Amino acid sequence: MTQVRCFICLLLTTLSAMGQDSTIALRKTHRAILKLAPLSLLLDQDATIQVGLEYRTGARTSVQGEIGYGWGGLSLSEADLDKFTNAEVWRGRAEVRFYNGRHRTNRRRDLAVRSDFPLGNYWAIDGLFKQINVTDRADEYLPVVDAAPRNVWSMRTSRYVLGSHLKLGRQFAFYDPQKRLFSRTLLDIYVGAGVRWSANDIRETGQNPFERCGCGIGRSFTDHDSQWAPSLTAGLKIGFAL
Repeated sequence: MTQVRCFICLLLTTLSAMGQDSTIALRKTHRAILKLAPLSLLLDQDATIQVGLEYRTGARTSVQGEIGYGWGGLSLSEADLDKFTNAEVWRGRAEVRFYNGRHRTNRRRDLAVRSDFPLGNYWAIDGLFKQINVTDRADEYLPVVDAAPRNVWSMRTSRYVLGSHLKLGRQFAFYDPQKRLFSRTLLDIYVGAGVRWSANDIRETGQNPFERCGCGIGRSFTDHDSQWAPSLTAGLKIGFAL
């Protein structure tokens, strides 16, 4: 009889604890998130098609890598790269993230949902690499006078940028109250500050007949000196849990 009473007490205690715990576990494990960066195409002066992959490495940590490629004329608005005969942009970024917690909590409904992919507030440290290659030639603009060679001037510049930022952000998903699950579509919003270094590798032949430099915001393709500068970053990414 004593054993039966103990079993009943244990059962009642377990049921009571289950009733108080509002944490809901996801049915599937999604440790990786595929991401797209629409703002790098819409607002960046060096427009690129950029994709990334975030992989959860622990309960509160993850790593993320991104790569992007663009060309002259890709930007939806007027861009200084359009001034050159040819232009291309390569971009890469790697970062380590530290999330504040394992759960996404809805305080108004007193509901916490356990997520197997990274969600919530985070801070991160990133490293940035960017290379811009531009080519310009005078023979694209000079009229034909005789059979003499028209390529009197040409320039090819490779601009290199390295940087690092400390970022604060939040990654969240949409919650379906009927299925009591998060959607696999996520939004990632962040801001950050850091420093960056830039330098140009210029190869020029002949005399430049133009006075333009193809300068954008805070840069020049004709400056031979490397430079350090403060850097700000902000963005929004759309993710899909795999």
